[in-house]
Amino acid sequence: MQINSLTVIDQLSECERQNLESLNALNREQTQARICAQRTPPTHKAGGPGAKRAGAKAATKMEQHSTEYKLSSEDATTFRALSARANYLSQDRADICFNTKELCREFAVPNRHSHERLKRVCRYLVGKPRLIHKYDWGSGAADDYLEVYCDTDFAGCKETRRSTSGGVCLFGGSNIKQWSKTQTTIALSSGEAELHGINSGITQGLGLQSIAKDLGFDVKVRVHSDATAALGICRRRGLGKIRHLDVADLWAQDKVRSGAIELCKILGAENPADIMTKYIEKPLLEKMLLKMNMHVMEGRAACAPAKAGC
Repeated sequence: MQINSLTVIDQLSECERQNLESLNALNREQTQARICAQRTPPTHKAGGPGAKRAGAKAATKMEQHSTEYKLSSEDATTFRALSARANYLSQDRADICFNTKELCREFAVPNRHSHERLKRVCRYLVGKPRLIHKYDWGSGAADDYLEVYCDTDFAGCKETRRSTSGGVCLFGGSNIKQWSKTQTTIALSSGEAELHGINSGITQGLGLQSIAKDLGFDVKVRVHSDATAALGICRRRGLGKIRHLDVADLWAQDKVRSGAIELCKILGAENPADIMTKYIEKPLLEKMLLKMNMHVMEGRAACAPAKAGC
């Protein structure tokens, strides 16, 4: 059987032509994709390309309140009243400071999950109704410093990915102030979130220093944090490559350079502010309360007013 050479050449030419057309089509698609990529603005999701820190209003709009198992109007009013009372108690109860803060965030649309969390706080208070603050006599050198401990839970909120800043101020080894607060902006890194926490700690420390000065006490402020990156930012000049940080964050660097505050590194396992930023287990909670010279006791104080009906 003889094969016509011209037929083979025509077939090869047809295959080459089809391959060439396929390559041209692929090049056109790739070129179009590159053009679209250049024209498409970068996404501004947290942590993504072209990410920008969302402001307070933008972060508030991202709050996603679950309407599943929504409480009735009467139950919602009761939830808000009891949560507000628990929040009032948290001014003296460092062990429920973070829990009550989370309860108050759900005032808008409380649901059954919110109610369950409130019940857990109430059960805890029934089991531990009394928390004692101990203030020892001054020992001299230890009373020259106001120790401020800061901590941050980066992106702890699973709905908005907002971070929580917490801290505690110790004077003479005893707790004189604690706080737990959700950051108003969405931090893009743990270093940025910790930097905001240190700023809050410096603010609280300088405020207490001013009050102490009015009372005739001259104390220095020492800020403790377990965040190595944030401490490095505070100790250097300028922001370097982290240009997305606000200029207000440079305020911490100015206070460190001027000697108004002293920064110290502390291990995370030894930081009492840890209980202000997240839910923790019982052994760690008791350990941190002892570091703040706070003790759980039974019964009521002898000077406390008698209960109604007793």
